[in-house]
Amino acid sequence: MFKKSDRIEKLIAELTLEEKVSLLAGEDWWHVNAIERLGIPALKVSDGPAGVRGAHISGGPASSSFPCGTALGATWDEQLIGEVGIALAAELRSKGATVILAPTVNLHRTPLAGRNFECYSEDPFLTARLSAAYIRGVQSQGMATTVKHFVGNDSEFERFTMSSEIPERALRELYLVPFESAVEAGTLAIMTGYNKVYGTWCGENALLIETILRGEWGFDGLVMSDWFGTHTTADAANAGLDLEMPGPPVHRGNALIKAVEAGDVSAETLNERVRNVLRLNERTGVLDGKAPDPTVERYDDDPSRIALLRRVASSAIVLLRNDNAVLPLDSNALKAVALIGPLAATASTQGGGSAGVLSPYVVSPLAGLQAALGDGVRIVHEKGAVLARGPQHFDPSTIEAPNGAPGLGVTYFAGGEPTGDPVFD
Repeated sequence: MFKKSDRIEKLIAELTLEEKVSLLAGEDWWHVNAIERLGIPALKVSDGPAGVRGAHISGGPASSSFPCGTALGATWDEQLIGEVGIALAAELRSKGATVILAPTVNLHRTPLAGRNFECYSEDPFLTARLSAAYIRGVQSQGMATTVKHFVGNDSEFERFTMSSEIPERALRELYLVPFESAVEAGTLAIMTGYNKVYGTWCGENALLIETILRGEWGFDGLVMSDWFGTHTTADAANAGLDLEMPGPPVHRGNALIKAVEAGDVSAETLNERVRNVLRLNERTGVLDGKAPDPTVERYDDDPSRIALLRRVASSAIVLLRNDNAVLPLDSNALKAVALIGPLAATASTQGGGSAGVLSPYVVSPLAGLQAALGDGVRIVHEKGAVLARGPQHFDPSTIEAPNGAPGLGVTYFAGGEPTGDPVFD
């Protein structure tokens, strides 16, 4: 267990009730309040995990767009993911932040989960090993990770209302494994999920936070809510939730002051919540003035980082079949290439949401192939199936060879096997 810091204990003794409470909720979307009277600077966090956006939702300086969590999972390369973590720490510094809201270690339980791209795998062991490497890489540079979303938040569907009813064996053998690994790797912060587990919100679930996370695993870092994922004042504080995000507070602030004055939250519990916030500040150098300037954000155009991202992206590509050794393509022998798909001409590089960043530039697969193969190879693009919400639309490709004869035939069958009469030919 972490040894108490004399400096932190002295600060706790000097803080007023109002100042203590102010440290337990965000000042705004990205900052935790400063206490200038005692020389406690503001703590700045930034969205991840596929890059570092800075203190904004859109706009602002550009950021390097990192391969998503599923791509990292496909590399099976702990050393490479550690390098990604080191690069992300540099991105944090360029955005004036100290804490990245990543990695996401929920499991792929259904293809329709919505945020699968942020997560590594359906396999808890692979997720645990790679996310631990990510954590060690980021935190080796004096920054902090926030592992999310603790726990059972494995689908976007009704995530603000649903309760994950997970058998204890499955909870411990599957869903908790990456989080326990993250604690062993030394993560300095953990974010609770929006959902309930066994009927209790994750942000006020004493079984998860106090019994398992802090008690069984010995976690002594900071536990923060997901954005607007705090639901109560006393219950959340007593269950172990240190920080309500974002600010201004809804369930902290005056509500928490009244709860302390009424005895619903003890002074000891309040001090423990404050202690965990200050401990994060101390561990990341914020208390020592070593953190980056939170008011300065820039795009760091580092050629070595771009080379790393290319290496990670190429390592993430999994070739399942290579009939007749058609790959790699030989531009000297090629005459024409058919490129089919609605995203071939569109650089769809991100899943969006909290993982989205403003890229300095993007290259579509079509543009990339054109640049790689040169003018001597004819590239024909057809969009094929149209991706859209609701009923799907199909636009069978009508590629023609240079002589006008059909260059490609597409036959559609009803069902999973090409049997019976085709529905379209």
